Amino acid sequence: MIKKNMNILKNMLFMLLMIYIMILSITYYIFKSYAIEENEAKLQDLLMHNKALHTYVEDTLKPVIYKLKDLGKIEKEFFDPKILSFTYMSRNIMDEYNKQRQSNQIEEIKYKLASNNPRNPLNRANTQESEILNNFNNSDEKKYHYYFTQENREYILYTMPVTKNVKSCMRCHGDPKDSPKDLTDIYGDKAGFYEKLGDIRAILSLTMPLNVELNKMNDLFKIFALLLFILLSIVYIIIYYFVKELNKKDEKLMDKANKDALTRTFNRHVFNKDMEDIIESKNSLTRYLMILDIDHFKKVNDTYGHSVGDTILIELCQTISTIIRDTDKLYRIGGEEFAILSIQTDREDEIKFANRLREEVKSKNFENIGTITISIGITQQQDGDSYKTLFERADKALYNAKRSGRDNVQVI
Repeated sequence: MIKKNMNILKNMLFMLLMIYIMILSITYYIFKSYAIEENEAKLQDLLMHNKALHTYVEDTLKPVIYKLKDLGKIEKEFFDPKILSFTYMSRNIMDEYNKQRQSNQIEEIKYKLASNNPRNPLNRANTQESEILNNFNNSDEKKYHYYFTQENREYILYTMPVTKNVKSCMRCHGDPKDSPKDLTDIYGDKAGFYEKLGDIRAILSLTMPLNVELNKMNDLFKIFALLLFILLSIVYIIIYYFVKELNKKDEKLMDKANKDALTRTFNRHVFNKDMEDIIESKNSLTRYLMILDIDHFKKVNDTYGHSVGDTILIELCQTISTIIRDTDKLYRIGGEEFAILSIQTDREDEIKFANRLREEVKSKNFENIGTITISIGITQQQDGDSYKTLFERADKALYNAKRSGRDNVQVI
């Protein structure tokens, strides 16, 4: 394939690969962000449900219990956390919720109602939770979350503040003297008291593993990556097809521009270019220029006609092409005059090569006329050579071969 078209394919492959990587990177980020946002939404919904439970306990359930106390139907000192402690109810509801998750083979969500002044030591806020709680009390933030990795697994911690202390909260969290005796009998008169009206007493904290959602996201991402790969592969195949067709046209055009129409060897245009290239080349290869032509070829044309002469030129080039190596190049530079650029280790090898060509041509039986001979002139590229000096030496060597009776090799 022509170098220009090969570069087009390489560049297109590189560009499609970059597009593939870029799209996958963006898509992975979007997929992962969506999976995380879905988790956030689930946790936020769960926490809002907890806050709703807190509101229900404070605004609905407790007033009923207090009214029953005022009516004397329940003792004034009565306190049972099962119906009067939001913290107790919430923790037990979450325990039951996690049992339901486990029974359905879903990993549990770690729940904590963290406070700086809890009655139950289980609810004692750690340093981080305490900072979050203080931040909620000193700002208008309504939620806080962050992601962390533990034992090569990703988690999300999501927190929300409980409702600010209202008047009904103070019966159990204000002065212990005002609280039911049953409460102080259970928890004592130190922990959980002396809270302030309007303060946020605790935070609801959920820690959820992201592996389930991320695994689903990764499965979808792999499917997307495969489909995208197939799509871009089809695009590349289509591009390859059109470039291949373009290459065929280019090769035909280059063939016409670079090959001799009759013999299909390289023409004088290519010879001139290659000569300029080796003159400008700085490598240490030992290059030889060989010029040869057919002896008495004019007589052949005059006697047998130009069509026979053309046939001889074609057969001569076919014979030479079977002998020269891949590193050698054969050109038609005139009517019956040809040139060969070759690389040899020394002068004797080039002479042997030339004589082999001469003998092969001489031994061949050409159609209509039998045998022909060729004369060959050789020169080695030298430092300081120009196109003109190199060619003139080879041409002079050929002239010497003609003067020496033809059918021989001369070197200058």
